Amino acid sequence: MATNGDGFTDDSVKGPASGKKNPKLQGPFAYEHKIKVPANDPELSQHVFKLPVDSEHKAKALNLFSVAQPHMRSFHLNWIGFFITFFSAYGAAPLIPTIRQDVGLTGYKANEAGVVTTAGTVVVRVLMGSMCDKFGPRYSYAFLLMFTAPFIFGIAAVHTSAGYIISRFLIGWALAAFVTCQFWTSIMFSPNVVGFANALAGGWGNAGGGVTQVVMPNLADGIAKHTYAFRAWRWAFFFPGCLQIIWGLMILTFSQDTPNGSYAALEKKGKKQKANLPKELFNGFTNYRIWLLAACYAYSFGVELAIDNTLAPYLGSQFGFSTNKAANLAAIFGMMNFWARPLGGFLSDIVGRRFGMRGRLWLLWSTMTFGGLFTCLMGVAGNSYAATQAFVILAAAGIEGTCGCIYGVVPFVSRRSCGLCCGLVSAGGAIGGVMNQGIFFLNTAAAGPYYIPPIDAFKWMGVVMIAVSCFGVGGQYFPMWGGMFFPAKKGATEEDYYFAEYDAAEREKGYHLASSAFANESRSMRGMKRTAADAAARFKAQQEANGADDTAHGNIMDSSTSTTPMTNGATRNGV
Repeated sequence: MATNGDGFTDDSVKGPASGKKNPKLQGPFAYEHKIKVPANDPELSQHVFKLPVDSEHKAKALNLFSVAQPHMRSFHLNWIGFFITFFSAYGAAPLIPTIRQDVGLTGYKANEAGVVTTAGTVVVRVLMGSMCDKFGPRYSYAFLLMFTAPFIFGIAAVHTSAGYIISRFLIGWALAAFVTCQFWTSIMFSPNVVGFANALAGGWGNAGGGVTQVVMPNLADGIAKHTYAFRAWRWAFFFPGCLQIIWGLMILTFSQDTPNGSYAALEKKGKKQKANLPKELFNGFTNYRIWLLAACYAYSFGVELAIDNTLAPYLGSQFGFSTNKAANLAAIFGMMNFWARPLGGFLSDIVGRRFGMRGRLWLLWSTMTFGGLFTCLMGVAGNSYAATQAFVILAAAGIEGTCGCIYGVVPFVSRRSCGLCCGLVSAGGAIGGVMNQGIFFLNTAAAGPYYIPPIDAFKWMGVVMIAVSCFGVGGQYFPMWGGMFFPAKKGATEEDYYFAEYDAAEREKGYHLASSAFANESRSMRGMKRTAADAAARFKAQQEANGADDTAHGNIMDSSTSTTPMTNGATRNGV
């Protein structure tokens, strides 16, 4: 069978499509394909992908009912691992009334603990991005899950407020799993569906913050029937700690880094370049688009983190609900992640397919503004529980949908520094969580004129969110695709953008060619209208070039054959 220039069979790129839509597949391109990859790799030559793939063997659809290698198995191990870290990190929040009495925790210290849980993950998220680029998502993920598990066990031994705060800080490191989560889906799924895949994995994982609001109090209550209450909440934390260890081992055992295998194996065979960390760091830190997206994430996911930490206590104090009732009602906000964030990513893919990157940016701005508006109204409606809960649901839809839209853009910002890009944007969310809780909720009446009542905190947090959406999204511009307000630069190509991530010496060695397939697949971000126009222009240029070649060839033949009349040559070449 013939192979293409990359050493793969033509079928591995195009795929023999049956043309029939598979109802089990999700996403804009839900068609059944079975692709044999492989031409010259004996280890992969018999492998059959169960999903349609592109030229990088990234899946172009999702089958949520499958656990087949490599795409869907990695996907499910990925989002469940992230779900467990969120469950662990925020498991203490609904237990605060009990913990407060046991370790002498004041309301102020409880808020401090919520802040440090988020703050603990800022630097770790950036480090995780670099680890993913260097070692791959599989080892990075398993290391993080098993490294932070002892800290979860350790919270059971604390007896002071200082010990509790330190434990929350260390447990918060596990939230850096989000970086690995988004990086892994970005290298497993094609541009046409990567927004949906990222949002689905991130949204279902974030929902752990809502589920833990229900499970941990009930788990502690169940244990308290057999022992003292001050022991019950401590024993409850052994559940998420054990889950992290088990899932870390499962990721190591049953998954792989990329569609084509593990990082180590690919590097050993020379099929993947070893990461040049200093250059990847420089490339990531100097791309302004990353910083603008980090600001957007600070006031979307950062707002979500602040609300996760404060909504249950707020509902309890504002409306006089019991601990369990307040926790159950607050859980609605977190569990909206099951559908709101995936919907944001799915819509981003749909809009991106039709209108390109400019469509993705307009959708991002719209959802962020929507979320900010209803966050404001949560504070305005503070005297009515029914109105407050309605606005909580609408705010969650906007905020969490925004997170899905952001990670519909992130994979296109950098091909070379994709892991670092995910890490920096993710760290922006953690910093935003710290800022929002510190500025709006970590204060007391003793602050005098600087005191912000909780009922006003939501209102002003929403105002800032709307403001950030204007410059954070409006400032985005890609030369080959354009931005919200300006079209693409004439003549700019995807290759120009992604190859510029390599210096002249690296391009001389051909390192930049590692980005060529991704650049080609990213042409879909031009939008349907421009893509069709570009294709028509290329076809016309090719036809003109072929006509010119035929004419030149005919003239040469005429001049070299004196017995052939000129009219015969002219007719043959259509002149």
